[in-house]
Amino acid sequence: MATIRSKERLGRSLGFFETFAIGTGTMIGAGIFILPAIALSEAGPACIISFLIGGLISTATAISVAELATGMPKAGGSYFFISRAMGASFGAIIGLGAWLALVFKGSFALVGLADYFFVFYPIPVLIISIVAGLILILINYRGARSSGSLQNIIVLFLLIILTIFIIQGSFMLDTAKFSPFMPFGYTSIFATTGLIFISYLGITQLAAISEEVKDPAKNLPRALIASVVTVTLIYTAVMIVISGTLTFEQSINTHTPLVDVAVMLDGTLGKIMIVLAGLFATISTANAAILSSSRFPFAMARDRLIPEWFVKIHNKHETPHRAIVVSGMIMILLLLIFNVEQLAKLGSVFNILIYVLINISVIILRKRSLKGYKPAFTDPFYPYTQIIGIVGSLALLPLMGFLPVLFTIFVVFVGATWYKYYGFEKAYPKYNIFDMLENNIYPTSVPSDSRIKILVPIANPKHEQDLLELADNLGDEIIGLNVMQIPKQTSLTAARDAFHANKNMMEYLLKEKFDEFPIIVGHEREYIIAFDHSVANSIIEQAEIENVDFIVIGWHEMNRLHFSMGNVASKVLAGAKNNIVMLNGYFPKEIEKIIVAYNGKENSKYGITLAKRLAQNTGAKIHILRVIKPNIQEEKKRKIISELEQIIKELKENTISYEVKEHYSAENGILGSIGQDDLLIIGDSSQRFRVSLLGMLPYNVAKRSQRPVLIVKKHKPLSTEGINNVIMKKIKKIVRIRNESNENR
Repeated sequence: MATIRSKERLGRSLGFFETFAIGTGTMIGAGIFILPAIALSEAGPACIISFLIGGLISTATAISVAELATGMPKAGGSYFFISRAMGASFGAIIGLGAWLALVFKGSFALVGLADYFFVFYPIPVLIISIVAGLILILINYRGARSSGSLQNIIVLFLLIILTIFIIQGSFMLDTAKFSPFMPFGYTSIFATTGLIFISYLGITQLAAISEEVKDPAKNLPRALIASVVTVTLIYTAVMIVISGTLTFEQSINTHTPLVDVAVMLDGTLGKIMIVLAGLFATISTANAAILSSSRFPFAMARDRLIPEWFVKIHNKHETPHRAIVVSGMIMILLLLIFNVEQLAKLGSVFNILIYVLINISVIILRKRSLKGYKPAFTDPFYPYTQIIGIVGSLALLPLMGFLPVLFTIFVVFVGATWYKYYGFEKAYPKYNIFDMLENNIYPTSVPSDSRIKILVPIANPKHEQDLLELADNLGDEIIGLNVMQIPKQTSLTAARDAFHANKNMMEYLLKEKFDEFPIIVGHEREYIIAFDHSVANSIIEQAEIENVDFIVIGWHEMNRLHFSMGNVASKVLAGAKNNIVMLNGYFPKEIEKIIVAYNGKENSKYGITLAKRLAQNTGAKIHILRVIKPNIQEEKKRKIISELEQIIKELKENTISYEVKEHYSAENGILGSIGQDDLLIIGDSSQRFRVSLLGMLPYNVAKRSQRPVLIVKKHKPLSTEGINNVIMKKIKKIVRIRNESNENR
């Protein structure tokens, strides 16, 4: 009987107005009804500017979100964008941070809801907050459509009430009450902007539900920009009415300035309408927070950053019901720990971090390629929009206070630690930010049928014979490089002239050895004599000039390559801008088997390609060796075997075999598999930043092996070696300019 495959999907049930309502509802909700009193006490009437600045930064970020969301309309929103632009490690950090930002905002809204409810019924605030939270969890548990319908009604009611409030209040403005406009100085404006930033969290909530939006290419950009602009205008207008109606003393001595103004405008009726609006607004905010915050653990579980338990979709309601329940319950738990101002600040500081990384993500994705990322909407003001979002957000962080910044650092630490010990090697995406910046997130091995150009530094006829034979078996074009090291006191031009006048025997032997070494039919070769004050710098420079694929170097002094000790090989490892093949020992005359120590990473994949090259020219067989821990999970073991079988299938060679060897020590497992007539190929570790020039495993294996070992090391610009290369080039340029200046004197 044929296998029946089934799928579970989230339906696209949210149109433009539902999407606009979710974004507007969460921004226009609790923030405008709870924060005005706090904002006025922090900055006075100047807090009007704080809301405008927050709106400007949020509008810039909304445009960035629109571009990202139309290119990647997936559940998880800002988490998904940032993880795809910067890698899984950033995904773990920002997933946790973005989730907490929304959870904090939901708790903040529940407190406000209880405060407004207390005006009518003096029931303890904590009880009302918890009951309201449980009801909203149930609503979202049932599905996004019922939640969206509730959101539409609430937002429409809020817009009507606040519009009436603004229009009536504009006729009662007293300009004298705006003085003093800035009682606490300029810095208070920016500090207050950071405080009220939680009010603009709606744009990330819209991104989080982009997977459920109908026609996202059209509806998402419109809803994002429209909701931010609408909310900014309403916030500003409401703060103008409050500041121009109440005195400064009145505004800072009340928790509900909107209610006080409404009483002045319409008496008891005005009070009732504003209190009802406050209740609906806080319900709207908490509801939207639960709806969107549940998407973050759902998306993270889908990327294997948290247990797959969160991925389960409800059979009837088609919602991530477990993620909704967990998010809602944590939201309720926070009510017992923090007060309303702390909730606002903690939510805001996470929001600032999200804004910065979202705008950076747009810049990265504009410069680098990512499969499937083709946004239907692109920012016409790039990169100025992103600069506003980044600089504006970063300027607010130092003013947020010690506790929020400390808590953010703690969350970053927890996210990074969680990724290292839980998500590393299994989380998606597999690349990191350095791969993305290098535009190397889809690394491929050098095709075995492509032409490979190799540079071989020649200094000793005895040692370099085997390097030339190795290069001949690996490449199609061999460049022999003989570097004439010149004392710094002598100009390079003078040294070259002296060399032509007095060629010594050693240089003659080197040239003769290169001309005579056996070469495979069809291969090309070239001999270069370079004059330089530094042998290592000359090798690095000539490799770049000739644009070689690999530099082949020998390693005969094993104790000098783990840490940089200043020898030529170490300097080439540290500064070369090319891939390197390092031979430890001597290239054997006969090879029965080539063993490739494979770990699934890029350097070992290059090793397999080079092994195929060598096998074709030496007649050796290829044996791919994967050492795993004996206690590895069966599922992971099956995946490794499947990967090896796929590699052999793609190579299409009958002389290739593989072995999965169980051993607690990868080093001993590899060494125990090397025979008398074998050559071992091992890739360098993929660590980017380390003190050692080679990883511990390849270094120790090569040091202990009785047979020759080839170490394959792919160049990575964003690494210790890559940075060293840039520094060396700068130093060499300075030295060259200085020498030319001295020669011209």
